[in-house]
Amino acid sequence: MMGEIIELDDIDGLGTGAVGEPGKRAFYIQARTGHAQLTVLVEKEQVALLATEAVAFLNSIAGDYPEAPAVVSEVETQLREPTVPLFRARLIGLGFDPERELVLLELRERAVEDEDDESPGVSDSDDDEDNEDDEDEGYVARIYATRAQVRAMAARGADVVSKGRPACPLCDMPMDPAGHRCPRWN
Repeated sequence: MMGEIIELDDIDGLGTGAVGEPGKRAFYIQARTGHAQLTVLVEKEQVALLATEAVAFLNSIAGDYPEAPAVVSEVETQLREPTVPLFRARLIGLGFDPERELVLLELRERAVEDEDDESPGVSDSDDDEDNEDDEDEGYVARIYATRAQVRAMAARGADVVSKGRPACPLCDMPMDPAGHRCPRWN
């Protein structure tokens, strides 16, 4: 069974951000059109990786698809209330539609591994029939954005991640304001 697919095209804003104090923040990706807003809960590491990979991806296609300079206002990249997520993204992918020259940002609630609970090569025919009816891919959000919107979202994401707790110079773990028990001092 297919999960619910949400497609947002011709978006007005694409942003990422965090809500809460460093160490207790929740991270989100948000897309907006004139009539809809989609908010998806993500991990800090996903935001950091998306920021890096999105820029690398856009740079890799720039030779074949030259990018016209465009300015995206900072307001378009910020989160808007309400920041109530529809789902938590387990898998994030990037693609490019060359005909429309839009970047596809795909957010999936479930990864393929989530559905593979059995060991490889082990099959119970009765269970397989039941699992076919119960399989649900969860939400799949497909957001089509301009390259400028994706670059602005990536810059905002990198900035938000960098404003977290400082890393310990010895173990690279985040340090809390109240103190840090570094495993390297053991």
